[in-house]
Amino acid sequence: MITANARAVFSPEGPFERTAIERRDLKPHDVLIEIKYAGICHSDIHTARGDWGPVNYPLVPGHEIAGIVAEIGSDVTKYDVGDRVGVLLSPEIGFESRLLNVVS
Repeated sequence: MITANARAVFSPEGPFERTAIERRDLKPHDVLIEIKYAGICHSDIHTARGDWGPVNYPLVPGHEIAGIVAEIGSDVTKYDVGDRVGVLLSPEIGFESRLLNVVS
């Protein structure tokens, strides 16, 4: 398991708080990213507040991430450790997570 620092909400009225979460170990097609920047937008806040339906708390929202590749799974060929990347999760792409090369 991987322990990661995160910001979570624990109730609809609560603030975003620092916490640690456990993530599963990397699988062959996974990329581990050392997050350098993450955004929380209006949709994350609406989700955290339960405005769009029931929420299981604690919740770690967020879908705009930029960082450095820290580790890659054995089957990953497109990225290398040290690459700058971004992650986008958006309705325009069907809420599928996309890993993007970030130009410096």
